[in-house]
Order: sequence, then structure tokens, then C-alpha cells
Amino acid sequence: MSALFVAVGAVVGGVGGAVLDPAGQRLAERSRAADERRRAERAARAAESEPPGAATDNVDGAVTSGAPSPLRPTPYLPIGPSRARQLAVAVVCAVLLAAASAHFGAHLIVVSYWVFFLTLVTVSVTDLTHRLVPRHLVYAALVVMVPIDIAVSAVDGTWHDLVGAAIAGGVAFGLFFLIWFFVPRGMGFGDVRLAGLIGVGLGYLSLLHAYLGFLGGFLLGLMVGVVVLVRSSEGRKTRVPFGPPLAGGAVAATLWGGAAAHVLFHTAG
Repeated sequence: MSALFVAVGAVVGGVGGAVLDPAGQRLAERSRAADERRRAERAARAAESEPPGAATDNVDGAVTSGAPSPLRPTPYLPIGPSRARQLAVAVVCAVLLAAASAHFGAHLIVVSYWVFFLTLVTVSVTDLTHRLVPRHLVYAALVVMVPIDIAVSAVDGTWHDLVGAAIAGGVAFGLFFLIWFFVPRGMGFGDVRLAGLIGVGLGYLSLLHAYLGFLGGFLLGLMVGVVVLVRSSEGRKTRVPFGPPLAGGAVAATLWGGAAAHVLFHTAG
């Protein structure tokens, strides 16, 4: 039965990854287009508010306000439809959902972590292609995960798990919001939303899982950042996607956080 359930998880992961990858690309492109429209509207309003003679005509006759137009960052993965990327995402999701099935067993809570892993992989890919985390994916994951967590807590009487999810989600969102607010160039607001989702997913397991997940995410992000900065010609101006390291730390904490907490803090495994 356990082997069959693991196989079911692999099938769900493969199909889910294949479906969510192109969907994530469409959502990311719409978000990027909306951001660019808002920037253009702000630039137009700024140009209208300038005194006559302040604006200059470019070679095509278009009026510019003097502010440099934002350029799309160089993607780390191909943007848009890609069979190779879609297949890779499907394989990764199949492996992760099979691992989640083996870890949690045939219990309703595994569905929550199926959704959790599918979302983490999808937003990691959009962060590598578009440098953003589509908010609709994060919100949709929470809409599915939270009711499942509530139902499991109600049936099993584990309300403390739900409290842990609320605390970790709120604290993670708040801390990342402060980082974004004071250092807006350091991360996007999508990372703030993603941190809240990760806090909910890991906090339901325990606050130690959440701590280890974010610690692992920061360490992984630091290592990736050093490698990217060394290899990039832009130096410190290079913006490193933070979503994939956060997702990697979250997956590792979900699957092995209990064992790590036992080794590091001598807690129950």
C-alpha cells in the first residue's frame, strides 16, 4: 500500500508539474506586463508634471522624462513555452511528491504538502525566468492548504499545529516585509508573500521546522549569491533570485527537519 501511495504521489506530481509550469509562465508574464504598465503610467504622470522644456524628444519623437526605462533582467531559464523546462519541472515535482507521500503516508495532510511542493517548484521556476513570484500561485496554495490543515487539526485534535502555522506564517511575513520595506532593492514583494506561505507550511510541522527551513534557505541563498556574483559581469548590481533558495530550504525542512532538529537540538525526531 505504501509503495502504491508513493506511486500515486509521483503521478500527481508529474501531471501537476506539467500543468503548472506553463500556467506559472502565463501568470508571471501577466504580472510583468502589469508592472511595466504601472511604471509607464507613473513616468507619464511625472512627465506631465514637469515644467515646459524639461522633457526631451528622443530620436523616434517620443517624449521621455529623463528617467531610465527599466529593462527586463536576464533570465536564468528560458521564458515562455519550453518542452525541456516543462519536462524537468514534471520530473522534479514527481520526485518531491513521491518523497512527501513516503514521508507523511496515506494521511489527508499529505495533500497539503503536495500543493506546497508543487507551488514551491513553480514559483522557483518563475523566479528564474521572470524574477518574480506570481501572487496568484501563493494565494491559491494558501486557499487549498489552510482548510486542509484546519480539517486535520479538527479531526486529530492537534490545534497547536495550526497555531504554529499561524505564528510562523505571520512572523515570516512580517520579517520579510521589514526587509523589503527598508531594503526594497534586496528582494521583491513576491518573496515576502512566499515567506508567509513557507512559514505556514513549515510552522504546521513545528516552529523548529520553520526555523531550520528559513535558516537553510538563507544559507543556500548566500552560497548561490556568491557564485552568481563571482560569475556575473555586473558585480554587486546583480540581483539574485531568492525564491529558489527559500523553496529549497522549505523542502529540506519538510522532509528532514525532524531529524535535523533531533540532532541539533536533541528534540523528539
